[in-house]
Amino acid sequence: MMSLARTITSFYTTRLKGADSQPEQADNPVQSQTRQTIASLDAVQPEDFGGDEVERLKVRAAARRLLARVETPYERAWGFCFEQPVVFAALQTCIDVGLWRSWTSVGGEKSIDDLVKLTSPTVDANLLRRLFRLLAAFNVVEETSEDRFKPTPFSLAIGDESTKVRASLQAATNQYIATSKSLPTYLASLSYHEPTDPITNNHSAADPDGLNFFARLQKSPAYFEAFTGHMEAWTAWKTPWTKVVDTTQLLAGAKLDDVSPFVVDIGGNTGIDISHVLAKHPHIPSGSLVLQDLPEIISVAQVDKKITAMAHDFFLPQPVTGSRAYFMHAVLHDWPDDKANQLLVNTRNAMTKGYSKLFVYDIVLPSTGASISQTTMDVQMMSLLSASERTQAHWSKLLSNAGLKIVKFWPDPQQYEMIIEAEIA
Repeated sequence: MMSLARTITSFYTTRLKGADSQPEQADNPVQSQTRQTIASLDAVQPEDFGGDEVERLKVRAAARRLLARVETPYERAWGFCFEQPVVFAALQTCIDVGLWRSWTSVGGEKSIDDLVKLTSPTVDANLLRRLFRLLAAFNVVEETSEDRFKPTPFSLAIGDESTKVRASLQAATNQYIATSKSLPTYLASLSYHEPTDPITNNHSAADPDGLNFFARLQKSPAYFEAFTGHMEAWTAWKTPWTKVVDTTQLLAGAKLDDVSPFVVDIGGNTGIDISHVLAKHPHIPSGSLVLQDLPEIISVAQVDKKITAMAHDFFLPQPVTGSRAYFMHAVLHDWPDDKANQLLVNTRNAMTKGYSKLFVYDIVLPSTGASISQTTMDVQMMSLLSASERTQAHWSKLLSNAGLKIVKFWPDPQQYEMIIEAEIA
């Protein structure tokens, strides 16, 4: 990567000081270093990582640290309070008028007048011009000349429904932003005690009908669609659990000759995780894999015919008994300890001692140095659900109280989550 940066630095310097150019005053050492630094940073491209997400995320974290160092305190404050809100407003406005979807469909560089023709209802040209100046400044789109813009991979992804980027942004408009705004006032109303009530909480305080997070999803189909899409995108972004746990060894000890279940995916949304199991073990017998979630989610899940899609409320007794494995991905972090314990006890009661395993794929907060993604998710869970992410000690206590013991922590190579392997104590 650095050889590429040096090449670009050399090219950049040659262009500025070419033979045909007028003599210029030589750079001082600081200016020269600045040019080299900028060229090195500009040289970094996604393809440099060869598809290695772990290495890409290391550079992403370093870039965040760099920005925190070079910005002044006021510049950081300005970004949080003044820049981010209006950028998001511009993104959402373009979603509302269908611009991203239309532009992704036709593609190509467009003038402002061309872009206006892609909106419905039609947006005033100068209004769109002002929004696009902002979005170009933040590299959401690329400004090629006066009143002309090219899409970027990000803007194209917003318009491509398969990426679920639009759904994630819409979920923020629907719920995440409002609850974040109300959280300081809500915490003050609790005299700054940690929220633990999943029913009457910060979300219900911000909701116009006083509904908690999941009740609002059930009442509002548009909210449900956005959140489900956001969850699909989030799950797809993470390391497949079958690349973290050795499911081949798990399968070797499974009793499938009597059509016993192999994996039950509890609260598995639309089936991404259970589909990873089938992809790794395509010859597994039909009926060995079970996807469970609420009826409204199961009704839209599109999984292979070998996978049994089953409507189930995980706060009720687990109907599938004696499975080789029970799996929960980002489920327990939605609930405070008392509700999480109820879910775990229901699962333990369906397990066979000495045979069944429980795999919990969730964040395990380190004692120090938790990442931006981990800490953001922790406070979002508090804001939306009165829930939390948990440390290793917290997980051990939670599982022990449900009659389970931890066998092993399987770390995610991306260092975001871990898989906790447990069995009946």
